[in-house]
Amino acid sequence: MMNNTESNNTTTAASAPEHSSNHVETLVSDNLWAYVGITIIIVGTVGHILSISVMSYSKSMRVQSSTVYLISMSITGIVSLYTGLLRYVMFIGISGWENDLRDTSDGVCKAHMMITYASLQYFAWLQATVAVDRLISVLLPHQYMTRCKWKVGLLVSLIELLLVLLLNIAVAVSVGQSEEGYCVPVNREFFFSIWGYIDLISFSLLPAAIMIVCNSVILYLLYKSKMKTGSSNSVAKSITVMLMSLNVLFLVTTLPVSVVFFLDWGTYGERQYAVIELAWTIFSLLQYAGSACTFFLYCVTGSKFREELIKMFSCCVPKSAPKITTKISQHNGSLHPKNTTHTDYKTLNVSMSLETTSVTSCNV
Repeated sequence: MMNNTESNNTTTAASAPEHSSNHVETLVSDNLWAYVGITIIIVGTVGHILSISVMSYSKSMRVQSSTVYLISMSITGIVSLYTGLLRYVMFIGISGWENDLRDTSDGVCKAHMMITYASLQYFAWLQATVAVDRLISVLLPHQYMTRCKWKVGLLVSLIELLLVLLLNIAVAVSVGQSEEGYCVPVNREFFFSIWGYIDLISFSLLPAAIMIVCNSVILYLLYKSKMKTGSSNSVAKSITVMLMSLNVLFLVTTLPVSVVFFLDWGTYGERQYAVIELAWTIFSLLQYAGSACTFFLYCVTGSKFREELIKMFSCCVPKSAPKITTKISQHNGSLHPKNTTHTDYKTLNVSMSLETTSVTSCNV
């Protein structure tokens, strides 16, 4: 987001409309940034950390390429929360449009703008990659199981990150610190015209188109398979539902803010401007909330994820050792397990061994 000298728009929550006077809508916007924003940061941070922990803990999930994409999404989600949303909370919600982090220096201005845009775009492209990954797993299940391992996922993620960073170098060179000390576009024509469309396509339209195509094909293939066989793979169905829900969430939370940012802000009066500013605030928070609540979406739609989450937490709970009731033999005073035959004693030893192994593995 630029400073109050701006009068144009961009396509993501990285930039904001000019702040209007103290209308009710403006006061509501400021309070939404302060209270809803900090809530999203807290919930999103906890959720992303739990997502990373579950997927890293699960032996069956961490070998898949899709898991690498989802872990990368969680890491990117944390970055976007603390570069984009936290700045709004501090700059708008708490300090009342004073002491903007981007005004610190020319280098901070360029770096922060680049990271904010890049993290939002990278998150979008990772979700599109997840949709492609799911489609490959449905079209070519055998090749997917043997070739689409975590190394492939890591390579694809790094290549996408490099491409997104290269694309956003354009942002870094088009902004800078003004003589008044504000972070503003130094090439306004490029930033407000050309870059606006580039960002819209990269951030929302192209990833959304990829998701829609992939999900449509997946739905058709799953329906066709079910009609032919009369049954479906429950695990594949669970994972597909989870990932498709993630893609739907992306569309719902990114398209509105993209549309709002393509309005011609200069054609509205002060009151209308305040109303649009409130809409921009709501849609921007919705966008950040969409990336923050992915963990809860995994829990609701992914039975495999819920299973691994329960395993992770249950493994951290120490299990009590089995109780053995003993009695003293009357003829020699030795200790023996109560009411056990030779076979029962072997069974007891195996049970104790399993318990010991389980407790030991939980402590690793």
